[in-house]
Amino acid sequence: MDALARMLQNQVDAGALPGAVAMQLRQGRTETIAVGVQDLESTAPMSSETLFFWDSLGKPLTAALALTFVADGTIDLDSSIDRWLPELSASNVLLDPSGPLADTVPADRPVTVEDLLTLRGGLGFTTDFDSPFTEALVTTLQEGPQLRTLDRQSFLTAAGQIPLAHQPGRGWTYNTGSTLLGLLMERVAEQPLDVLMADRIAEPLGMRDARWWVPVADLHRFASRYGPSDDPRSPLELLDPPGGQHAQPPSFPDGAGGMIGTAEDWLAFGRMLLDGGESNGRQIIPTTLVQSMMTNQLTVDQRRHAGFFLAEGEGWGYGGSVRADGTYGWSGGAGTTARVDPRRDRINILLTQVALDGPQGSPVVEAFEDLVAATE
Repeated sequence: MDALARMLQNQVDAGALPGAVAMQLRQGRTETIAVGVQDLESTAPMSSETLFFWDSLGKPLTAALALTFVADGTIDLDSSIDRWLPELSASNVLLDPSGPLADTVPADRPVTVEDLLTLRGGLGFTTDFDSPFTEALVTTLQEGPQLRTLDRQSFLTAAGQIPLAHQPGRGWTYNTGSTLLGLLMERVAEQPLDVLMADRIAEPLGMRDARWWVPVADLHRFASRYGPSDDPRSPLELLDPPGGQHAQPPSFPDGAGGMIGTAEDWLAFGRMLLDGGESNGRQIIPTTLVQSMMTNQLTVDQRRHAGFFLAEGEGWGYGGSVRADGTYGWSGGAGTTARVDPRRDRINILLTQVALDGPQGSPVVEAFEDLVAATE
């Protein structure tokens, strides 16, 4: 961990990061590195107790939660989602995902629960960010980095009016499928997603700080969020302070992102995956479903649709990516990344509060992964 600590401290000293927390589980032992500060304004030091906006790093938890419903027989992987989300039952499909929204054909089958788990449902970001389809996602569904103001029903009603980018199960689009998966579980259980997550995942695993918003009493532990600045004298600009967007409940908890927690919280989740779905003597998810979750579920053609969202040799399981080295995990655009390595019995987590450069990640994440890969 010394090389990793030096790298992160160098990033802080260079002004690229205010701070960071890295955590590794190796051979049953946990090691933690905390460098820098939670925010440049107060200079409160980083610690293992610091709360971070996980962003898309919450997608694996949404998938795991859905698998608890599969395990208890409430839903099946091949269940049609329109049973619970009738707003999405009359789907049309674009003839060309980059073409006019009016040029469509009917969907040839319903979208299933597994389509949402694998992001093969057809509603979500394609690689063409300039298309009318992507514009509809951003303007109509408020998909993007800004705080969503749509309520649940408004979101679903709007989603049902947007055609799919591809026939169900025949492609891959990013993000929105996880949002829909969260809303589906709310309809199935007739409870809010944050309550379901607490009852079925967070509390059984001891994830005491995993949540979608931060109460006043814990704001002193919440790291500010930053992005690159155009000012060479100050390389970072404040995007969201602790008392900003996430100091109150969202319009609805988003299964695609928005979760907040500590590195220890995500470590507890990763450890459950490493242990085949078991935690503290309790089987949270059946081992067979955990194995499916961490196995690539995409065909070559489905993977082709993902483009730059996935690196070369990277596929997608349930809620996260699967790499050729056997690791499972994902990254959040706010500057977070975590991977579970069942072959080497390891978990590697890096939480920062500086936004990634895009789907390709950032130099900091790349350096972190290079150092992790080089560690025996």
